[in-house]
Amino acid sequence: MNSIRRTLKLANEAEPMSREQYSYESWALGTIKGMVSIWADDTYRGEPLKGHNRNRWAKEVLERIKELHQVFEEVKR
Repeated sequence: MNSIRRTLKLANEAEPMSREQYSYESWALGTIKGMVSIWADDTYRGEPLKGHNRNRWAKEVLERIKELHQVFEEVKR
């Protein structure tokens, strides 16, 4: 999350509509896309999640999303 936070801050500090701003934002969004893709996967180390494991995984993903939301709130200020 620190790298996303840092990259979004750099994007905010860059000249509006510049190639630099676009590059930082693209990198951050590509990273987030990859993270969400992994979180949405219903397997863990090649084995399907079932029952309690699925609930634990969902809670962990929710906590990561909350952390990501917090990063967006910090950068927005």
